[in-house]
Amino acid sequence: MALSNAERQRRHRERQKQKLAAAAPDLSTQYENVGADLRDKLYELIDAENARRERAVTPIGQTDFRRVILDIALNENRSGIADAARMILLKALCMGESSEKEILDARRQKDARADQKTEIRDPKEQVTPLAHYLRVPNFG
Repeated sequence: MALSNAERQRRHRERQKQKLAAAAPDLSTQYENVGADLRDKLYELIDAENARRERAVTPIGQTDFRRVILDIALNENRSGIADAARMILLKALCMGESSEKEILDARRQKDARADQKTEIRDPKEQVTPLAHYLRVPNFG
């Protein structure tokens, strides 16, 4: 008995699902574990910073988790540990595939490219798209 194309595709999808289930038993659990590990690392970082501030000669206010997240979002470092927290987040996003050195190198390259883009160029050297590549709206 010949199988229809739809039946063959359905069976193929089932085999792929089984292979995926064998390779990664529970992907949601893995992400949960990564999230919990990330949260623990950030809290350890904040607790260590708060302990350091308590030992300081001049009293400094406690660092709040919300302040660190806000510093990361605004690309600031008022909490004093935002750079370290950013590195923890980047490592978590890479899921262990990139080292801290590779992440810092990529950041330097990105900054170098951004600096090159901000340089003022001679208008004669600036490349503009050819007229026939420009999109013209069709209101017709």
